[in-house]
Amino acid sequence: MATLSAAVSIRDQILPVAAGQSTFDVLAALGVNSVEALVDPLCFVPHLRPKDGVPLSVKDDASIERLRGVLREHHVRISAILIATDFSGDHADSHVNWAVNIIQAAAKLGVPVVRIDTWTSKRELSAAHVKQNLITRVRQLLQRTPGAAVDLGLENHGPISNDESFLDDVLAALSDPRVGLTLDTGNFYWYGYPLPDVCRLIEKYAPRAKHTHIKSINYPPAIAAVRREIGHEYKQCCSPLHEGNLDLKRIVAILRAAGYQRDYCIEDESLFKVPDADKLNVLRLDVKALREALA
Repeated sequence: MATLSAAVSIRDQILPVAAGQSTFDVLAALGVNSVEALVDPLCFVPHLRPKDGVPLSVKDDASIERLRGVLREHHVRISAILIATDFSGDHADSHVNWAVNIIQAAAKLGVPVVRIDTWTSKRELSAAHVKQNLITRVRQLLQRTPGAAVDLGLENHGPISNDESFLDDVLAALSDPRVGLTLDTGNFYWYGYPLPDVCRLIEKYAPRAKHTHIKSINYPPAIAAVRREIGHEYKQCCSPLHEGNLDLKRIVAILRAAGYQRDYCIEDESLFKVPDADKLNVLRLDVKALREALA
């Protein structure tokens, strides 16, 4: 299993790339050389924009080699690949095929983990149905990528898979060492768990963490301490890392104690609140807060 020394990473999708800039210019301005890369169903990497403007992809060996060269040129590495799978949707089989292709591409690139989405567009399905589909499809991924040195990080994401019992059942059914979580610190909080429960859940699932999304929410104390409805005032209260309620140092300590050695990936979902000209400075504060927690 591939490992990386722990460092700050960032989702490419949130980087404020202005006209005439490359993604790598923004990463350099932040002092970050590790990035989570979103790959779409056509195998393009739409948010990693090189200086020449020619889109990057992982659709074949030549494309993968070009991407490898661009990363090498800029001294940047991909900490994880993100794909937005829907294993209960109308095109679940094609999503499995897509995921297999991306796992194989990740292995060629030396990327240690692919984030698997647990969300589905079919809101009418029961949690039990979504759970069984997820288990079945992930087993197919394992069967079709034997020996791949790439882990699968199932994200606690959306109104179903942040539920503790759902995660327990899925992880118990998928005991393969390649399967774990993209452990999202903010999503448990978004789901409505009180702050003490969020820390308990992070500690509980830290041994199965394959990848992380680090984000936070700044709820008032009276709200932070009680169970809330899913997504309660999220747009108003989502925040940069240094303004949120989640204790980054404690989270890092929990993950380290559980043996987690990979990157801590910033996913600041509050950037919509500030003008484009200020987004880079907000991300600088996120990087600073996370680096201080890692120190």
